[in-house]
Amino acid sequence: MSKHCPNCKGPLQDFRPANDDEKKYLVEEEKLTWADAHSFWRCQGHEGACRWVQPHLSQGKGLTLPERFA
Repeated sequence: MSKHCPNCKGPLQDFRPANDDEKKYLVEEEKLTWADAHSFWRCQGHEGACRWVQPHLSQGKGLTLPERFA
């Protein structure tokens, strides 16, 4: 899936579903439910180093993961 990434700017970026470690962070630190965390996708810009995650259809609810997820 390709979407605009506010961190990468410019052309559309490929996104992939958030992995289990990323979902765990969203549940434990961002206080999302597991079901909500399951809907998040991560940007693959900057050769996979971008840390932006967002729900599939809601960029406004996205956030940048901490550097440990780089």
